[in-house]
Amino acid sequence: MILPPNFAQPSFPFTEVFEKLSPGSSAGYLKRVRETVIPSIQKLLHAFRAIGSPVVFTAVGSEAGDGRELPAWLRSFDELGLATLGKRIWRAVGDPSWKIDEALKPMPGELVLNKVSAGTFSTTGLEQRLRHQEIDCVIVTGVSSDVCVATTAREAADRGFKTIMVGDACTTLSETMHQASLETFNIAFGWVRTTDEVIALLENAPRTPPI
Repeated sequence: MILPPNFAQPSFPFTEVFEKLSPGSSAGYLKRVRETVIPSIQKLLHAFRAIGSPVVFTAVGSEAGDGRELPAWLRSFDELGLATLGKRIWRAVGDPSWKIDEALKPMPGELVLNKVSAGTFSTTGLEQRLRHQEIDCVIVTGVSSDVCVATTAREAADRGFKTIMVGDACTTLSETMHQASLETFNIAFGWVRTTDEVIALLENAPRTPPI
């Protein structure tokens, strides 16, 4: 299971910008994240960990600290954050605000990959890590469904992985954009399933006997 970014700060820094520019604009989004997305991901984490299936977390961050290695479109969010809030949106790797939200805290041994792109595969070496483990199916969750989640899921499909986006374990600012992202992915790239449907698939999947 892959969790694209950025469950770092509970306040989700980029929503602070939208709130500054348009008060109340992100209230529904944050409500969906806290009441639906995070509980759904918690259920999936429990199910994946119970069968020993790999879990990968991702976050966008700057190893240089000032965002110089980020693409222009990500740096533009930093510029907007500095202009409206006096702080960068994308934090330095290792900074407390870069780390995964405590509600979804990684377990020892679970990968936390920094990325400098919308999709996870293009800037993290994730594909090689999955190939080495003979993994051929990935389940993608997180925020936002129309940008990082969808891009990661499409990258996975392009690389030949059977890919599922979990509809109630991801969201974005607009429900319309969220549904459009799910429908597009389901039509062309892979499958969209609910959390309960994914857990049922895990429970019914054949197990490889130990050697």
